[in-house]
Amino acid sequence: MDLNQREHRYGDLREVVIDVMLDASDNGMDNFETLLETVALELDKRDGLATGRQRLSHGSASQLHPNDAELVLEIVWDLVRQGTLTFGLNQSNPCWPSLRLSRFGDYALRHGCYRFHNNTGFMKALRSEVADISPEAVVYLREAVSAFYTDCLLSACVMLSIAAESEFLRLLNIARNSKSYGRYFLSIGDEQNLGAKIAQFREAIKRITALLPRSATDELDQNLSMIQSVIRTTRNDLEQPSGALSPSRDQVYLYLQLFIPFAEQAMRLRRELNEPLYPRLVRVH
Repeated sequence: MDLNQREHRYGDLREVVIDVMLDASDNGMDNFETLLETVALELDKRDGLATGRQRLSHGSASQLHPNDAELVLEIVWDLVRQGTLTFGLNQSNPCWPSLRLSRFGDYALRHGCYRFHNNTGFMKALRSEVADISPEAVVYLREAVSAFYTDCLLSACVMLSIAAESEFLRLLNIARNSKSYGRYFLSIGDEQNLGAKIAQFREAIKRITALLPRSATDELDQNLSMIQSVIRTTRNDLEQPSGALSPSRDQVYLYLQLFIPFAEQAMRLRRELNEPLYPRLVRVH
């Protein structure tokens, strides 16, 4: 190891490890040292160093900063604990030091729009897209991510459904009090369960879609479907706990991914519905 080499941050190294594993064959890496060598070469490319080819003949990993090598090992164990990596080349060779992506890991990393590995990472991805989210939703979202990474998958869905409900009810409250469009939403009563409210909201918004910017309504139906899917996982028709079996890890990961575009769209739609009466007819002097 070389103390004179650049030291990298955890997040940067994690991205490199993930990209290397995604580019590996179906059997992954034959051992940890191979992974370390490949990560070192990839770091050379990204850092713009001209010595990458020379390092290969001497062992690229030997040129890493010592802290980088230790962090790569920590990252591997973090990804194993999170279910992203698993040991072995295949079922016949299931042991360390061979590494490969798990089925969940391959799906999550190839299809996920947002990468996160803890509460901080998820909230950073959320805040990058959603500037306005309620403190109540934030509390439940943090709990949802924590539950996900401790394999309490049904609990994660429960927390996520409460966060989604909180953001939807904020949207509904703005809609019912909108000076321009409130009359379309007044029939949605407080005594109705959440599923009924969402269904009626869908019907009401259809009547004014042409009056709103496309950015506020595009894919709204799919985003509302996400809420209903989470709710069906955790509650019955009477809004009581459903007693359902735990959902799959892939399913919960997808719900967490989909929450971010839902919250972003709810924010945009709240802004449009909260505009003054007939804002486009107001003349600025």
